[in-house]
Amino acid sequence: MSARNLSLQPPLLEVRAVGKRYATRAVLENITFGIARGEIVSLVGPSGCGKSTLLRVLAGLDRGFDGEVRLDGLAQRGPSARLGVIFQEPRLLPWLSVADNVAFSAGPRQGGDPRVARLLDEVGLASTGATLPKQLSGGMAQRVALARGLFPQPDLLLLDEPFSAVDAMTRMRLQDLLLSLTRAHGTAALIVTHDLDEALYLSDRVLLLNTAGPHGAGRLVRETAVTARHPRDRRDTALAELRNTLLDGISATPPAYA
Repeated sequence: MSARNLSLQPPLLEVRAVGKRYATRAVLENITFGIARGEIVSLVGPSGCGKSTLLRVLAGLDRGFDGEVRLDGLAQRGPSARLGVIFQEPRLLPWLSVADNVAFSAGPRQGGDPRVARLLDEVGLASTGATLPKQLSGGMAQRVALARGLFPQPDLLLLDEPFSAVDAMTRMRLQDLLLSLTRAHGTAALIVTHDLDEALYLSDRVLLLNTAGPHGAGRLVRETAVTARHPRDRRDTALAELRNTLLDGISATPPAYA
């Protein structure tokens, strides 16, 4: 779907002036943006600027914040089955089979659900349903985590550094898998990543979070649209130019765009 068509849709997710404090320290300040249905957005920025904190707020795992988070116009007040969360580590339960891990949100030992077999086939693990997590490689375990995140049929996936724990070649394969899965399921995605090349390869837009303003809290300081069509060439010079723009924004603290 083109960036133009995405911009014409009402937002699926609306983040309105979100702020977060720990005691007297401001961590996030005036975070405002939206995500359309089917859109992939990456959130980048230096360590300590509040990216993972913001993701926890959006996932409903942290309710102590200012502002508002809306999904399809409804205020979110906790975790929702319409939001799938995928962490840096797969976090599979070691005593459950792969199939039971995928279906965990439906209750214990629900791996016989027909959707599980379909999802495992989609992530290239069709014959692993009865396998225990200890028998999987790191890349295989993260494929299971992707299947588990999609099992409740969410409208939006929230991914926190999902591929940072695997080697470079596996990472590229998982990036392509994520693109094919979101396209097949019509699922939007918000990806927290330190990897600018990953953000530009995957995303329709890249949001840059940096410490800005009088309190040194994390604020959105730049929004970069990525208009290159998929499938993208990782060696595209246009992506390299966007990467340089993002690097400039990370090394500086420009005024917030909103």
